Amino acid sequence: MVSVIHHTIFDTGEPAFAVTGSGVISEWNTAASKALGYKDSEAVGQNCWELLQGKDIFGNQYCGERCPLREMAFRRKSVNRCRISFTTADRTQKGFTVSTLVLFGRPGREKLIHMCKPEPGVSREISAVPGLQKPRTRFVLTPRESQVLNLLSEGRTTRDIATLMSISVPTVRNHIEHILHKLHVHSRLEAVAVGRRLGMV
Repeated sequence: MVSVIHHTIFDTGEPAFAVTGSGVISEWNTAASKALGYKDSEAVGQNCWELLQGKDIFGNQYCGERCPLREMAFRRKSVNRCRISFTTADRTQKGFTVSTLVLFGRPGREKLIHMCKPEPGVSREISAVPGLQKPRTRFVLTPRESQVLNLLSEGRTTRDIATLMSISVPTVRNHIEHILHKLHVHSRLEAVAVGRRLGMV
């Protein structure tokens, strides 16, 4: 079953590559070679963060040995799409919307599949709009989510927020998960950064 799914993914026209639990690139499809400029032989066996040096929408280093996508996926947490700029073979940055799939096999044999949709000219959609005052519809938070985001921006912990809002810790965590999903980010720090950029906090 895993083999069938794996071959189906790598027969697609989208740039895609697989990494092991330790972040070593194990497969690299033809579309990835065309989009990023690295041959299969140059990519496979490399640490993904060292080869691609992914950056977030603000230009901050995103890829690393402790990749948030890998950590979430292998803890069986859902991984939302995100925007990442990868370093190509000619040393330029190219933007992609990255969707992540996890193939669970025997312990220690799991693989993470990154499907990368090129975003020519729009890979930095949020930060490319200077002075943006109002959030776009897809970024709209509920009043409760907005309150949580503002408290996060003050450096409050999950327990602090629960106490201040008179709600349970699991409810706070649910609000935070919804915020991360709506803002297309993977950490509280990113959520606060995007919230500030969009005038939400």
